[in-house]
Amino acid sequence: MFLTSLRHLRHVFRSAIEARKLLPFAFILMLAFLVVLAWEGFSSTKELLNSQTYVEHTHEVLHEMDGVEDGLQDAREAWLHYVLTPEKLDLDNFEAAVEQIWSRLQGVESKIQDDPQAVQSIKQLRGWINDELLQLRANLRTQHTLLIFHSHDTDYRRDRVRDAIQKFKDDQERLLRQRNQAAQERAQQITRSVLSRIGLFSLLMGVLFLLVLGESKKLRVAEQSALLAQTRLEGSLLQLQSETENSKLLNDLQADLQICANSSEAARVAAAYLQRLVPTSSGTVFEIDAQHRQMNARAVWGNEDRAGKMYSTEDCCAVRGGRVHSHLEESRGLACRHFAKDAPPVYICFPLSALGETLSLLHVNVPHPSAFSASRLSLIQQVGEYTALRLANLKLRDKLQDQSVRDPLTGLYNRRFLETTLEEVLRHSGENGPGTGIIMADLDGFKLFNDTFGHDAGDHVLREVGKVFRRSVRSEDVVCRYGGEEFLMVVPDSSPESVCERAELMRSAIGSLELEHAGRPLGKITASFGISFSEDGSLTSEVLLRHADEALYIAKRSGCDCVRLSESFSTLLDAAREAKEQGALARAARAGAEDSITTLRPKTAIKRA
Repeated sequence: MFLTSLRHLRHVFRSAIEARKLLPFAFILMLAFLVVLAWEGFSSTKELLNSQTYVEHTHEVLHEMDGVEDGLQDAREAWLHYVLTPEKLDLDNFEAAVEQIWSRLQGVESKIQDDPQAVQSIKQLRGWINDELLQLRANLRTQHTLLIFHSHDTDYRRDRVRDAIQKFKDDQERLLRQRNQAAQERAQQITRSVLSRIGLFSLLMGVLFLLVLGESKKLRVAEQSALLAQTRLEGSLLQLQSETENSKLLNDLQADLQICANSSEAARVAAAYLQRLVPTSSGTVFEIDAQHRQMNARAVWGNEDRAGKMYSTEDCCAVRGGRVHSHLEESRGLACRHFAKDAPPVYICFPLSALGETLSLLHVNVPHPSAFSASRLSLIQQVGEYTALRLANLKLRDKLQDQSVRDPLTGLYNRRFLETTLEEVLRHSGENGPGTGIIMADLDGFKLFNDTFGHDAGDHVLREVGKVFRRSVRSEDVVCRYGGEEFLMVVPDSSPESVCERAELMRSAIGSLELEHAGRPLGKITASFGISFSEDGSLTSEVLLRHADEALYIAKRSGCDCVRLSESFSTLLDAAREAKEQGALARAARAGAEDSITTLRPKTAIKRA
């Protein structure tokens, strides 16, 4: 039994010795495992950082390409401004925009050397941009502005460059999405790898806890660092994604603003994009009338309910100060007054200014100040700037269009406008209305008047006579200065009698004018009138104008200061009078018959009784 116990003790002692011999090997194995794990963690982190570098690189390429696109837009706008109103500042702006284009394009080329396809696309784009800029430079030295603006070559080059830039940006955005996806997949692989090694390491740590306790702590630190790096990378990817979405939203805004036909449409587009940008917000886009110092609510979104309402410009602190007015705390002092009820606790007012004029106002209110982050306020400002630029362009277009169809002396429509609208008025009147009248007026003895009182006095008379005509017609009537001292009125949807009455009223109003110029009475002013009329739209504009001119000639030969009708108009008027007389006789006959029936009714009742 002793021998048995001795043998057992010897076996335990030998096992202990063998275990002590195995511990160094196990420790070395653990160290090797840790080294491999650390190396793989370092490599994986480096790969993630490289992925982030590629993503940032692609984003920089897109940013440079946006700069190229902005430069092209600035060059086109400077070219268009110079064509419309030639100024040296526009040429300087054009050259600055061209310098920006080549600088940004060179920046793009320096960043895509590792992509042969992109290099080829940029090379082709450079040639197309050069063609367009050469065409714009050539157009700056010509005087045929209308031909330039509507040139097929100019539109073709602009569209070709725009499409090439958009295709390049689409390719880069697709590459950006691929790199983002690859980075996310690699991050998932790293996560799975780290978790598997943690499990194996935990198993070994349970067996050799006393030897590898210190190493386990280092492993946990490495794990936390890897997770932190992964979290930061995911945050960077989300930020890049948000910036890309915001950039696309601004590009869509610009595209929608470009197709707006008037300021109301532009206001509605801006309101829709602001609602997308700040979903929890409400707001209003005001149109500012600087002449009357009024603000008109053109578009609203959210909980706002004041579409079409008018306010004074003094009600808004932003308009008064000419800068952004933010009200982020309820206890803050000065607040705006353009609200139906109490002012909201958190809001901003952003005046939209372009070309030195405040055109509109953006008002945005939110339930909490956290919705107005720095990045979001920057985007709101960009939306306002794009909207202001489009409003300025629309206002300039309307001004130029109005100048092209208005007589500068009297403010009436000119002959060019008459020629473009008379056919449309006749066609509409022939389809739907009773008829269209043409009234041609000519001031009597105006050449002698100019010789006697001077051309300044003559211009004064023309202006006052134009005011008489504007006061004497309806809103749908067209009054134009036909040439010199001749005026022409188009009276749609009217009867022959009403046209004659309107001409007599105008003749009487002109005859009752008592005008003075430079303290000198100008005497009695008279005018002769000739009228033609189209009842069913069968007469063309040329025939109507010729008939009115013949009637005016008859009025001149009849002693002036009178109204004369064309032969066709006299026939229509006589027919209308005859129809009216027959209608009166018929009504009288019906009235007599009704009286007879009324007289007979009591007798019939008595007979029946």
